[in-house]
Amino acid sequence: MRNPVLLKGNDFGLTIVMDPEIDFSDLKEIIGEKFRQAKAFFNTQKQIALKIEGRKLTSEQVEELLKIISENSSLTIAYVMEGEDLVDTSFRRAVEQRLHPKEDFLNGRYLEMKAGSGHFYRGTLRSGQSLESDGSVVVVGDVNPGATVKAKGNIVVLGCAKGFVFAGACGDDRSFIAALDMQPMQIRIGDHIARCSDDEKDKKKKKNTKGRSDIQQMEAQIAFVENGNVYIEPISRALLNEITI
Repeated sequence: MRNPVLLKGNDFGLTIVMDPEIDFSDLKEIIGEKFRQAKAFFNTQKQIALKIEGRKLTSEQVEELLKIISENSSLTIAYVMEGEDLVDTSFRRAVEQRLHPKEDFLNGRYLEMKAGSGHFYRGTLRSGQSLESDGSVVVVGDVNPGATVKAKGNIVVLGCAKGFVFAGACGDDRSFIAALDMQPMQIRIGDHIARCSDDEKDKKKKKNTKGRSDIQQMEAQIAFVENGNVYIEPISRALLNEITI
């Protein structure tokens, strides 16, 4: 591999391609330098998804990689993918713990999206198309207006959620919906229904006229139920600072 580290934009964030033959300690230095050189491009507080290609990393190496990116850019990596697998990260654990407190763990009620308990769908869901899952589901792409995603567990959209998104379809309002860009026609969690306001959609449309990249414009948000109401909140470092694990 001529270039040991490549950074490529994709539909849901950023892909980092690493040489499988080079020692990881050397790769870390190269990655840090890559992000320092591209700091102006990555000068955004938005949250993105990161896909890892070229080599398999341990969970410790993933955390080291995320630390390097955090130290050399203002990006927040909401989710990490290796091939078809959603990698467990402290960010994801913290967000899910925010929605499912320790009591859920103790009572065995925690709905965690483990490998094998749900499935992935790669591609854009267009108007009239429907995707259903008996567990949790990750959509690697957009959910266009008129498309539907329905799952008994949690739903993660690594793209823009503009259609109908229904989590906790078995009536469990402890499920959640996360998307890199949340503009749904309607979301439903258990028996609770909400939708993104037209004012919020108009704000995003105005932002997109400034000619900035999609990576900069995306803002990861989570929808969840609390006290009988559906809340949609940005996933931010400030939010993570409020989490007690």
